[in-house]
Amino acid sequence: MAISRQPALSPEELDQLETVWKAPGLVATLISVFCAFGGWSLLLPVIPLAVIQQGGSDSLAGLSTGVFMGATVITQAFTPWVIKRVGFPAVMAFAGLMLGLPAVFYVVDMSAVPLLVVAVIRGIGFGAVTVAEAALIAELVPPRMMGNSSAALGVSVGLSQLLSFPLGLWLLNAHGEAVVFVTAAVYASVGAAAAYWIPYRSRAQLQQARRSQAAPSISDATSDQIIHGPQAHPPQAATWKLAAVPGLAIGAIATGFAAFSTFLAPAVEEVDVSIAALVSAAGLSVLGGLQMLGRVLAGRVASRSGQAGRLAATGLGFGIAGLLTGGAVITFADGGLVLVIGAFAAAGLFGLGFGIVQNEALLMLFERLPREKTTLASALWNMTFDSGTGIGAVVLGMVAGVLAYYQTFWIAACIVAVALLAVITDGIIGRRRQWEHNNMAHQLRAVRQRVRAPRMDREH
Repeated sequence: MAISRQPALSPEELDQLETVWKAPGLVATLISVFCAFGGWSLLLPVIPLAVIQQGGSDSLAGLSTGVFMGATVITQAFTPWVIKRVGFPAVMAFAGLMLGLPAVFYVVDMSAVPLLVVAVIRGIGFGAVTVAEAALIAELVPPRMMGNSSAALGVSVGLSQLLSFPLGLWLLNAHGEAVVFVTAAVYASVGAAAAYWIPYRSRAQLQQARRSQAAPSISDATSDQIIHGPQAHPPQAATWKLAAVPGLAIGAIATGFAAFSTFLAPAVEEVDVSIAALVSAAGLSVLGGLQMLGRVLAGRVASRSGQAGRLAATGLGFGIAGLLTGGAVITFADGGLVLVIGAFAAAGLFGLGFGIVQNEALLMLFERLPREKTTLASALWNMTFDSGTGIGAVVLGMVAGVLAYYQTFWIAACIVAVALLAVITDGIIGRRRQWEHNNMAHQLRAVRQRVRAPRMDREH
């Protein structure tokens, strides 16, 4: 079922790449990612606000996001299986269309049942595209470039959010809901078309095919013996243990993102309706821009150090600071310039931390799990990410309905603080809980070993 015209390079050819931009299919992947997250960002703050403006409750607004994310998480669990059978291009094309096109139905009806049904359909598309794109940035490049490809993904996601968060709210206020939903459909169509240039067979699939056709090479066996000794396959830790800490980190900070994306607009509107549209739109744009910066920073540090997770605690700290600031601004600001500056500061702090944690958690999963489980690592990352966003939207929606908007930000800060404690603890006692066979850390050590060997020969 291959729909791609882009040939895939062999593992040997990929290892010879000098820059990530020469990896076949990476640019097409980034375009598809830009469109997918652009359509998602366009609608994420618009749909809850439109529900409330049409007389719906805060709980229904939060439930629309929660149902969307619930369908997303369920789909993510099955996406690795689907990718193995139909390939990346088909998944990316189908997912892109499902994410944006059904939103056009909101032009006709936004009552509770149609709202939630379309949310489920869009969630299926988002679940598939998030797993596929996160796996592709690891599959299309050699391990030594994974940090840079992850940074490139962060730029694509960040730019789309930087433009689309304010664009959606501006279109809503200037031209109405119908224009927003049609624009989301355009995003979806362009992203689906870009999938045509993504390679059908991934690096992992090519390696598996090669191993099935030939015995392990002497160099591979020697590399395993150098690193691990005579034992070819050392004991393997349970996957849930390896994924628990990075999963908790991204899931917790995604709860904070739910506070900003779902309730910043109505919270600001409650404080000062005259500048609500400007503050909420620009605030989310600031969040997206600093998120992009955070992902690039974390990716560069990981590429230079060869170690994932070094900035995870720092990122969570920034996230907590942003949420506390957001809650304080909504509580004490009366409007005007103080509200504008405070909202921008809160969004900026949180966005920087959010971007750092996104990148670090993904690279930690890639580092800890075997190379052939790249799509599983991507699925786990996305499932915890979107579970945090969805559950956070529902729970915080209930908090907003019973208590107040500012308390949603403070409760989210407490959840992120729990993740920060777990990351710090893991950094002290959990560094050895990882697969030691054929994961990213293993391969990077093998590369360093091969580089050192000629130097040692010359010295002797």
